[in-house]
Amino acid sequence: MQRSKRIVVASHCVINQNAVVEGEARSPGVMKAAVDWTYEQGYGMFQLPCPEFTFLGPERPPMTVEEYDTPEFRAHNRKILLPVVEQLKTYQDHGYTIVGGLGISGSPSCDPGKGVFMRDFLELAAEGGVDIDFFWQIPNTADGTFNPDDAKSVFGPVNQDKPEGKAATIND
Repeated sequence: MQRSKRIVVASHCVINQNAVVEGEARSPGVMKAAVDWTYEQGYGMFQLPCPEFTFLGPERPPMTVEEYDTPEFRAHNRKILLPVVEQLKTYQDHGYTIVGGLGISGSPSCDPGKGVFMRDFLELAAEGGVDIDFFWQIPNTADGTFNPDDAKSVFGPVNQDKPEGKAATIND
């Protein structure tokens, strides 16, 4: 069987809900609907590191975007993201397409529109020449079920050229 050479970059907890803050998990393990959809599309999944877990550990308290938007956390993001961007660039340079990203709506780190980690990731990806221009998201709903046909699961296009690497909204 031939590889598709198409990759979705996924927030860590899409594949491992054990990294999520206590009481915030949307699934006992993997986010099955998102993983199944990725498989059905023929996409490979590239799992990003969990910045909150690697920064504060598994017993961390729930925090806000503002509490994570610190020089220390941003430096940590850069440290864990540099090898990620390098690997994605290698894929891209060898004919692979990064079809988009899969973030977590409402996450202070991995929300495609406001998450501190995601903003840093998009900024570093742009600096490294990695093309990522679209995001889906696990919706911030009671069951957190991903459905690419539901607007809640589609963030939409991102613009890596915006100041501070901020993602565009669907209406931009």
